[in-house]
Amino acid sequence: MILNGSRNINFTLDLVVKDMSLFQAVADRTNVRWSWPRYCDIFKDGQSRFGPREWSPNIVRRLEEACNERLLAPGFPEEIVDNEPESAGFEVNRTH
Repeated sequence: MILNGSRNINFTLDLVVKDMSLFQAVADRTNVRWSWPRYCDIFKDGQSRFGPREWSPNIVRRLEEACNERLLAPGFPEEIVDNEPESAGFEVNRTH
């Protein structure tokens, strides 16, 4: 999706920031240290620069602008098609 230029995965920067913020809240609440705060900052910057409803793979535009280069390559699909049959999901619970 990134290398063909379409970048449409039907997931936007505001959704990435929301999800990452939820994960960070869980980490904070459980005193888990991890490296996501920097990634959150990157996506928040992308959201402020490109808009909250921009496709999330367009975060790569930060790199493209810094390098003055487009990241494109031939042979990559415009859309990913999931041909697997749907199946029931399951809930993961933390136990002590």
